[in-house]
Amino acid sequence: MGRESDDETGGKRSVEASGNRSIAAGGTIGNAYTGNFSNGIVIQAGSIGHISPGPSVGERPAGAPEDRATGAEHDRHGSVLDPAAWQPVGEVQPLEFGVGPTRRIPGQPEVPPYVPRDCDGALRAELAHSGLVLVLGERYVGKSYTAWHGVRSLEGYRMYAPDPGEDLREVLAALKGEPGKYVIWLDELTDHLGEDGLDRRLLGRLAGLGTVLLGTMRSEEYYRRRMMSDRVGLALAKARTVEVPREWSDAELDRLKDVDDPRAYPAYMWSGKEGAASYFAIGHIMYDEWRRPGTKLEHPRGQLLVRAAVDLARCGVKGAVPTELLRQVQEQYGTEERESFEDALAWATTRMFGVSGLLVAGEEHRTWRAYGALVAEAEALRAEDLRAEDLEPMPDGVWWLLLDAAEGGARIDREAVLDAARAALRPRIEAGEPDLLVALAERVGGEERADLIRRAAEAGHREAAEEWAAHLVDAGDEAAAIRYLEIAAQGGSVEAAREAGRLHRERAEALLRTAAEAGDGAAAHELGDLLLGSGRVEMRWFVRAIRAGHDEAATSLGRALYYRRSKDAETWLRRGAALGDAHAVHALAVYLHSVGGHDEEVERLFREVKEAGHPAGARHLGAFLHNTGNGTSEEVHELLHEEAAHGSGDAAYWLARYLRGRGHTEEADQWLHKAADMDHYYAMRDLGLLPVPSGDQPDTVDE
Repeated sequence: MGRESDDETGGKRSVEASGNRSIAAGGTIGNAYTGNFSNGIVIQAGSIGHISPGPSVGERPAGAPEDRATGAEHDRHGSVLDPAAWQPVGEVQPLEFGVGPTRRIPGQPEVPPYVPRDCDGALRAELAHSGLVLVLGERYVGKSYTAWHGVRSLEGYRMYAPDPGEDLREVLAALKGEPGKYVIWLDELTDHLGEDGLDRRLLGRLAGLGTVLLGTMRSEEYYRRRMMSDRVGLALAKARTVEVPREWSDAELDRLKDVDDPRAYPAYMWSGKEGAASYFAIGHIMYDEWRRPGTKLEHPRGQLLVRAAVDLARCGVKGAVPTELLRQVQEQYGTEERESFEDALAWATTRMFGVSGLLVAGEEHRTWRAYGALVAEAEALRAEDLRAEDLEPMPDGVWWLLLDAAEGGARIDREAVLDAARAALRPRIEAGEPDLLVALAERVGGEERADLIRRAAEAGHREAAEEWAAHLVDAGDEAAAIRYLEIAAQGGSVEAAREAGRLHRERAEALLRTAAEAGDGAAAHELGDLLLGSGRVEMRWFVRAIRAGHDEAATSLGRALYYRRSKDAETWLRRGAALGDAHAVHALAVYLHSVGGHDEEVERLFREVKEAGHPAGARHLGAFLHNTGNGTSEEVHELLHEEAAHGSGDAAYWLARYLRGRGHTEEADQWLHKAADMDHYYAMRDLGLLPVPSGDQPDTVDE
């Protein structure tokens, strides 16, 4: 390769060359072509009148052998001697300047529009003077993009970007004697500090030609190497610097959110202390690292842990949360025995690309949040309906866990989480999922809670139906409460069934009383029976029913009179029996048996009601025949055994008495216990299962 040799004044004396593919020329030359022309290698040196690529492809330089192919291009793309390599600064694109692309969005450029930084003014001021200007900062803070934007302020300048390791003395040689405005772009200056790279002398000579050298460098390396006394340190000591911080200022973020690009606002929302530049540069790559199949194999719990942190942000938790709360959220997704929580946390918090872990430490000790770009990417993919399994809506338990934790004093914006829950769950809330409605109702209040409980009750949720019924009862609307009590009762609530029955009875009494007082005989009869069954004997309603022409009330009036031990009972019971009422016939038989002296008629009446299918006919006939001794043993046993076998506690009790009277003690005890199991009063009393003193055994069928 050719090398210039300087005299004491800095002027060029000669060009020296060596190697079997070179030529050397002494003195002042207009053009020198060196190298293997068949490879198209051209280097121009010396005092030059203009920067020229030499002959174009297909042409031969003067004096070149005709059998040699000639070329016009350097073997590196963009030779210092190629005018095309010296672009007007206004035409240089960000990607050419080393700005990396971000997540691709159809119809959008690979690089988002530049967002002015607070340091732009300082950089423009430094670029107004020749010499070395360095844009400093950590990795992925936007140094190259900031430099690109700054260099565009140099109106009329042309820029050349040497390859790493390129001999910068060639640049000096090319510029000598070429007045103009030039910028040398040295992205990642460290790559240009080799043996043939930048040193103090070369820097000074380039600056002396009015050249601006613009480079980027990591802050830590710059400050370390600047202190050294070697050729590199001495060169760096002469640099003017502008620092690009990682974290964006409020003003910068305000400018970011106003950028007309769909990627800008998510970056404004989620870039955090890691900075929007790193968000754009590596956010999508970190998302891919989290989501790739290999991560699930290598760090199954770690992947779930990051998902938990991402979902926390999607739930409205903006800050970092304690480790234990993060663990509880992660466990909502299941556990992974292949990886411990501690190992998962260690992996998820390990810095990637020298910038951040997938989980970022909060300001308080052992608190964590998701790297913001992960949240934005997840939301973007959901919006584009490109969700994978781990992008599905978070488990409901995450919402309840967070809301309960906030209620318990955790430093979580409860209202923000609640608003996010309402938004995320709205389709299911509107669809009326009962369990979801109740769970949300437990964490809200006022009219919202009441509406959720009501809707859950209408959807058949037992507890909600009970609560809403109680609310209606308290509000005085017992009629409306009955419906919800029935829903709860159908769901298995004994308390609701009891309360529904009570309200039904009270409601029935009120409605029947209204109809009876209006003169309806049937209503008066029903009301009298309802009161009689509850122990309130109000015979006036039976009288009113009969007076209204409702003769069916005769039986009920006779029964009421029987309870009063009135002899008039027989008259009305016989009147009811004459109407063909089997209940009246049965009641008449019981009454006549109680007063005595009517055994023949009583037996006939019991047989009559038995044949009519009265539910108590067979056992009462059997008991009567047993007490009076009128029937055969076989008949008595058959009547009582058949009824007892079908679940009659009364028949089982009388069968036990019948068997004991005939010496069948063991069998009698079995039936007595069966009667007790069916809650027969006398059977339980005889077995000592009721806290009452023993008394005489019943000798009539009505007891």
